[in-house]
Amino acid sequence: MEAFKPGPMAWLVDQWVERVQGYEFSHLQAGLVNFVSKQHLVATRPSAVKKPSRLPGKKRAKETGYYFNNARALAQCAKELAAEIGDDVIAVLFRDSDGTASAGRGDWQTKYNSVLQGFEAEGFPHGVAMIPMPKSEAWLLCALKPESPYQHCAALEEASGNDDSPHALKNQLDAALQGQTSADELSETAKDGNIHWENIDMPSLNAFKHRLEAVVNLIIRQGS
Repeated sequence: MEAFKPGPMAWLVDQWVERVQGYEFSHLQAGLVNFVSKQHLVATRPSAVKKPSRLPGKKRAKETGYYFNNARALAQCAKELAAEIGDDVIAVLFRDSDGTASAGRGDWQTKYNSVLQGFEAEGFPHGVAMIPMPKSEAWLLCALKPESPYQHCAALEEASGNDDSPHALKNQLDAALQGQTSADELSETAKDGNIHWENIDMPSLNAFKHRLEAVVNLIIRQGS
């Protein structure tokens, strides 16, 4: 596991777990969160790509396989950590979809499903897919846009995931926050509770929230 500085998506996970638990307890602030980089998953977990898939169906496209294999590798890490600490571990795989408007929701759904299938292939029931459509700036912009925050946000998911496009979400967020969009600034904004995740109604975010709720509740039921 690797040291990391939590960004806004990490605080989203932390705050949503608190919400589902029904009491205040920050796993991030308690030092109970581990980070695994993309590079670590790819470079040090070759078994995740060499083991044959148990899932039937057509051969996966190269990009879809990337999400699938990342989830398998992360599941292996989570299972090892759970065995080491003797407790349940939730694994959240965060990847931007980076889809284009032409690719649409079908492309996102395929990637989302691939993550869950990767966790399933490793027999790991506590895996969560965090796949913003098209990227995390859309979720943040919904809450932080100066005009009509939290309103009509599903349309943001139809924007291009290309940062070089004329109306890139990254540029829109930068304009909304008057340039205060460094990693540290966005992290503090989320940490301080300035984003009300429960008020955001966006399909890709809803999918993440519902899956995390289901996993947390599963662990609570198993422990009762």
